Amino acid sequence: MHSTILIPAYQPNEHMVTLVKQLSALGFHHIIIVNDGSDESTYTYFLMAASYGAVILHHDKNQGKGAALRTGIKAAEEMFPSDLGVVTADADGQHLPIDIQRIAMGMEHHPDTLILGVRNFSGDEVPRKSRFGNRITAAFFRLSTGIRISDTQTGLRGIPKSLYPLALATEGDRYEYEMHMLEDAVKEAPVFQLPIATVYEDGNAGSHFRPVRDSIRVYGKPLRFITSSLSSSVLDLLLFYILMQALPLAAAAAITVATVIARVVSSTLNFTLNHFWCFKSREKITKSGVRYLVLLFTQMGMSAGLVTLLSSVIPSALLAKIIVDVALSVFSYYVQKHWVFQRKEGRHGKIHQPVQAV
Repeated sequence: MHSTILIPAYQPNEHMVTLVKQLSALGFHHIIIVNDGSDESTYTYFLMAASYGAVILHHDKNQGKGAALRTGIKAAEEMFPSDLGVVTADADGQHLPIDIQRIAMGMEHHPDTLILGVRNFSGDEVPRKSRFGNRITAAFFRLSTGIRISDTQTGLRGIPKSLYPLALATEGDRYEYEMHMLEDAVKEAPVFQLPIATVYEDGNAGSHFRPVRDSIRVYGKPLRFITSSLSSSVLDLLLFYILMQALPLAAAAAITVATVIARVVSSTLNFTLNHFWCFKSREKITKSGVRYLVLLFTQMGMSAGLVTLLSSVIPSALLAKIIVDVALSVFSYYVQKHWVFQRKEGRHGKIHQPVQAV
């Protein structure tokens, strides 16, 4: 096989040893395991894996899955430069050797393509939290990128050598790394999805994913956007309500004037939060500011028009505004992420649509 197998491992057990033994029997001779700060009680498993030909790299302290993947990719780049890329797999027994082999074969048939091993989450054996988490993440991913990935949380991935620079530059040291890498990779290369077995050993007891803390990391950007939007919306609605009571104008005129004034003030807060905190933009503030103003005026026109329209059938102008602004927030997130605070285009200059899973 012409791919390097990369296994990040923290507190592994016998599943990792069995996996390495089976992969070696399948013809994989380039296997890298990154010990991400496991304690001494697990060293026997690393020694056994090394006896089957795995290269063991060590982090003195636990740094997280993302950091372990970057360490392994850098090592693969230096140690096995002629390989097509790396196939990342988990150490806890969730990925079957035959599926890992299929991803490696997919890399040979589809060069310079990100290969994803996607699971079926409809089975009874899938934990509810995993099924729910994937649906939420997949929906957010499609909203953010316009691309449908059926399993955004899969750890079984074929990363071609052409994506090494992107993978090494991707931010995040823990579970958020894989989401950030996927978001960036779909701008750089096509995606090929291959169905794999859905395996949960002992109800996924071997997973080190911390539901609250790691979910906040994975969903960090949209959660920050929601927080920023809610803060701005509260200010916007408060000002809108006050102005509607204070302005001596006809209803339609009052709605327009109140919408404009409230939106200008609240948007100043929103832009500041999004530029420096939510998207952590590297764009010059003047450049992103001009784009934000274009979006602002577009949204103000849409908001004023739609609120006026809905007010004819909904007795409360405030309720109409809430409905309209919730809908427009989805539109705003997509535009801000991909235009206002966009990063540099990928080397292909556009987002690639994924190849259908087979």
